[in-house]
Amino acid sequence: MKIRLLLILFSMLCLNKAFSQNITSPEEQTQIKQVITEEAKYFYNKNLEKWSTLYRQTPQTYWAIAEKDFSGQAETWDKILQLVGNHFGQNPKAIKATFKRENYTFRKVNPTYIWVTFDQTRSTDNKKFTSKELRIVELIKGEWKIV
Repeated sequence: MKIRLLLILFSMLCLNKAFSQNITSPEEQTQIKQVITEEAKYFYNKNLEKWSTLYRQTPQTYWAIAEKDFSGQAETWDKILQLVGNHFGQNPKAIKATFKRENYTFRKVNPTYIWVTFDQTRSTDNKKFTSKELRIVELIKGEWKIV
């Protein structure tokens, strides 16, 4: 009887550990939300240097956008930087935008990778755009980066 009780207790502890690994702390969530906020701010301010610091800059980095009037994607950091740099060069004027983000979901893939989904409303020039957003972030040297 004692062995059965110990096995049940051990099983519960193992399951608890397995499920708890998918939990992101409030501190992680705050840090990741800050990265998402800064990425949008620097993108709409056309600040390529600061925008770039928020990304993992490797051949595995992927970037995509799909909106009503524009879509694009690029694989590898070099191609992403070229695509966004060209966009900023062709459209150098900063855009005043405000964002409302809600319904965040954080899915920890492993201790250093988190999938983040959220609903976003972007307001520019009295126009509102709503979207479902996804960011995949990686913890690199203590900082969350978009991958």
